[in-house]
Amino acid sequence: MSSWKCPSCSNVLSLNNQIWTCSNGHSYDVAKEGYVNLLLAQHKNSKQPGDNKQMVNGRRAFLEQGFYQPLANSISNIFNQHLATLNGQAEVGFFDAGCGEGYYMAQVRQSCNQGDSQIEFSGLDISKFAVQKAAKKYPNNHFAVASTFQLPLESSSQDAVLQIFAPSSEIEIHRVLKPSGIWITVNPAANHLYEFKQALYDKPTEHKAGQVTPEGFELAQQLNLSFVIQLPEPQQRENLLMMTPYYWSATAEKKQKLVENLQQFTTDFDIKVLTKLA
Repeated sequence: MSSWKCPSCSNVLSLNNQIWTCSNGHSYDVAKEGYVNLLLAQHKNSKQPGDNKQMVNGRRAFLEQGFYQPLANSISNIFNQHLATLNGQAEVGFFDAGCGEGYYMAQVRQSCNQGDSQIEFSGLDISKFAVQKAAKKYPNNHFAVASTFQLPLESSSQDAVLQIFAPSSEIEIHRVLKPSGIWITVNPAANHLYEFKQALYDKPTEHKAGQVTPEGFELAQQLNLSFVIQLPEPQQRENLLMMTPYYWSATAEKKQKLVENLQQFTTDFDIKVLTKLA
């Protein structure tokens, strides 16, 4: 792994005896699970930022049952199409900004035809619990605890950046992408989990997706992916609920009623592929 950079001084980090160090002497130990913590104390907004252990476990349990497999397939297809345009480039970088417990990146890695290319898969999340779980299960990928607003990556080091339901800095994404690199974003479309809104709110409204293309990028592709999922088990429904903001905003009574009664849910994803402009 050659593209991590020091969060203190922005110099390149080198790995030696399970310690990442820069030329200024800053050092970061590799945890027993295999990840590195590059989130400085002053960049934390709480003692344990990001998803907690219960939420991370719920998301892994939900995703590994294949309920969002069509989304993983769509992302993989997009990356493979981009990979085909690189004409056997020797080294390719794929980065997941807000990787959670690593499911989607693992799906992309499993699906892609590397050919003559050596593809480096790396990701970060602000949740230590998520990164611990990701690094332990997917040791061939590289993970760090860090903020998506301050990416500890070298400039122009990535061929593709994936971002699913995670906030980020558009300037940072632009900085770390190679010329003509792609930024794959996934956000909720109008009817995503509308059944949740109907169950939890008196006046549910459709989600309004942003239509403005960020500066420095060109919209290369936009597609809508929608499918219905059946969740017969209450635990499956609770796992899905924990993956959403509704888990925190709804009353305990309404959440319990939802988990006990709803079994069918509509997914609705807005997927965009943005190309970096020179």
